Amino acid sequence: MGLLKANVYASTDALDTEEGVQFFSEKAAESGDFMPEVYFFIRRPISNKYKSIFRRLARQSILKLSLKITSKGIRGEFKKTVPYYQMGMPEFSMDETIQHNPLKIYKRSLNYKDIYGIERKRQKRKVVLILDTSGSMYGRLLLNAALTTSVLAYNMEREDFAIVLFNSTAMIMKKINQKRPIISIIDDILDSEAVGFTNIFIGLEKGLKELNKIKEKRKSRFGILITDGNYNRGDDPITLAKKYPKLHVIGMPAENDADQGIETCREIAKAGRGKFYAVNDYKEIPRALIELLSQT
Repeated sequence: MGLLKANVYASTDALDTEEGVQFFSEKAAESGDFMPEVYFFIRRPISNKYKSIFRRLARQSILKLSLKITSKGIRGEFKKTVPYYQMGMPEFSMDETIQHNPLKIYKRSLNYKDIYGIERKRQKRKVVLILDTSGSMYGRLLLNAALTTSVLAYNMEREDFAIVLFNSTAMIMKKINQKRPIISIIDDILDSEAVGFTNIFIGLEKGLKELNKIKEKRKSRFGILITDGNYNRGDDPITLAKKYPKLHVIGMPAENDADQGIETCREIAKAGRGKFYAVNDYKEIPRALIELLSQT
């Protein structure tokens, strides 16, 4: 352990210079996919003088990658039948048209003004994303939390969402009715700590409070929990999952007792009447999130 720490500080000394910053700035301009991991590796020992620069490079990498992952065309939509048809409408309702105009159809006097059209409207979703950053989810998953948050923000740029991180306690990174730049959210996540025990209940509790600020009863109001399911603090999260209008779960296998953790994730999703996604690797989480959002 002492040798590892010595190597970390030795590597940081090389980066904590004008030359080190210049080198990585040039490399980040070429690709930069590695910068978040570099920042996570050096963020503690590096001086404040250069820390903000490396954090900016890491953030830029996360934003670029999340744009690649995100499909801006994926949005929640719903259909609405209207008692008129206008030129340019992509669809019309045959059933509604027949139901409301049986006599005109019989007399063959139906015209386009009698046709019931179908409007497609974007459904404004209200979502709370609840991310496990406990010790059991340590390491690259903290960086993935920043990437997942960025993907959510791009996908829901005109909708309402909240971000909650939890370990032993829970912290709201963005309130559901708050306008906050994604840049500042990512920076805060990059500088947060993946430590402590795992208290899923307290994460769900914070998330539910945010979701309950929106009083609508529509299906567009839901939570998304990302965890390995192995909680060792707090009450049973299943009891709280039942109080959500809908709660989806993305389950990440834990290093220890993975089967039990995934089973807990599955039970939470069932209690929350939501969908369950199991991923084999942390890198699959953002794409699983996109798939989930495309279906809700």
